[in-house]
Amino acid sequence: MASQSVLPVKIRPLQPTDLPGVMQLHRELGWNPAFKADGSTLAQRLAALITEESALLLVAEHDRQVVGYVHGEVVTHLLFAGRELAITEVFVIGSARNRGVGKALMAAIENEAAARKCFRISVLNSRERESYRRGFYPSLGYEERPSVVNFTKRLDWG
Repeated sequence: MASQSVLPVKIRPLQPTDLPGVMQLHRELGWNPAFKADGSTLAQRLAALITEESALLLVAEHDRQVVGYVHGEVVTHLLFAGRELAITEVFVIGSARNRGVGKALMAAIENEAAARKCFRISVLNSRERESYRRGFYPSLGYEERPSVVNFTKRLDWG
């Protein structure tokens, strides 16, 4: 793979006006079929998350366009003497991948986690994702925990 130049980005908190850029990212990635095409479902979720104290939502902006975002939640554990930042989403638009955008987003959210006195950061990543196959998180110092399994159970409440 040819090396591409680093894309200069501004990292900032996600705002409601970023909805079209976030929708474009979701559409490019084929996510989430439950979202209505007009963006109303995502708009409702973003409006709720932006006001939650435990949520961290940052965007990467280049030429006034959203080219990526990261979403994490600060979780307080009873077992541990501190809080953990659980990163659930790091998305970068295809044209900006491998150009330092994901790395900039991760550095910014790590700084936010430290400012919020988190003792560690965990990242949820699928083994099928390209970022997993190319070792993105290990390249930033993250270690995969082979002794931990992530179980899920769907609750159909709505």
